[in-house]
Amino acid sequence: MTWWEALILGVIQGLTEFFPVSSSGHLVMASSALGLKLPGIVFEVVVHVATLASVVIVYRRRIGRLLAGLVGHPGGDEHARSFVLMLLLASLPAGMAGILWKDWFEARFDDPAASATMVLATGCIVWSIRWARESVRLSPLEFLPLAAAAGIALLAGTAAVFLGVLAVAAVLMGVARAAASRRWHDRPTAADALLMGIGQALAILPGVSRSGTTVMVGIWRRVDSQAAAEFSFLMSVIAISGAGLLMIPDAVEAGASIGPVPVLVGCVAALISGILAIRFFLAMLRRQSFHLFAWYCWAVGALYLLVAR
Repeated sequence: MTWWEALILGVIQGLTEFFPVSSSGHLVMASSALGLKLPGIVFEVVVHVATLASVVIVYRRRIGRLLAGLVGHPGGDEHARSFVLMLLLASLPAGMAGILWKDWFEARFDDPAASATMVLATGCIVWSIRWARESVRLSPLEFLPLAAAAGIALLAGTAAVFLGVLAVAAVLMGVARAAASRRWHDRPTAADALLMGIGQALAILPGVSRSGTTVMVGIWRRVDSQAAAEFSFLMSVIAISGAGLLMIPDAVEAGASIGPVPVLVGCVAALISGILAIRFFLAMLRRQSFHLFAWYCWAVGALYLLVAR
C-alpha cells in the first residue's frame, strides 16, 4: 500500500464511518477497486480507531460532563452513572458477537460483492426512518426503490444476502416499535440501549452501516434523533476500543507488511474527515433529511455490482 492509497482509504473511512452508508463496506469495495489485498482487517481496525478520536474531539464536553458526573463533581451530569450503564449495556451484543464469531465476521470482508449488496440493504434501512417518524404515508411508490435494490441484488446473484439483512432489520424495527414509548424522549432507556446494541452487532457485517442501523433503531423506539445520534456515537467509542484491543496481536504481525507511513497517513486522514462527517451528519438530522443518504447507498451498491464487478 502506498501513502496516497492509504490517504484515499483514510478519507473514505472518516467520511463513511459517521454517514449512514457503511465505512467497512466502502473500504472493502475501495480496496478491491484499487487492487489492494490487505492482510486481514488490520488496516480497517486502525483507521476505525482514528475515527474514535473524532468522536472524542466533537463530544469532548459531553464526555467531560459524564466523567465529572461519575466521580461526583458538581459540574458533572447527574445522570452520568445511569447513562454510562446504558452505554455498557448497548455494547454487550456487539462485544459478544465479536468474540464468539470473530473469524466468521472477518471472512465476510473477503467478498466485495456481498459488501456492496449489504450497502444496498443499508439504503433500505436508512429509508425506513421516514416511516418511523410517522410523517409519511405508506404507498406503493414508497417501496419502489426497495424493489429496484432487490432486483439489482437478484441480477448480481446476491439476493439471499440482501433479503437476509433486511429480514433481520425488519424484525428489529418491528420489535422496537411494538415495545416503544408512546412519547418521544431524549434519554435512552435500558430497552432502547439493548435494541440499539443489537443493531450495532448487525453492523459488524461489512456494508451494514453502524450509525445508520443504531440511529434507525433509536428513532423507531421514539428516541429523539439528536439524542439517538449522540448515543450512537458514544456507543462507538466502546465498540471501536474493544475491536482495537482484540486486534492488537494481528496488528503487530501485519503492521510491518503495510508500513508505518501508510498507517499514519490513513489515521490522520480518517481523523480529520471524521470530524467533518459528524458535524454534517448532525446537520442532516436537524433538517430531517437523513433519509437522503439512502439514494447514495443504492447508487454506490448498484454501481459496484453492475459495473465494477
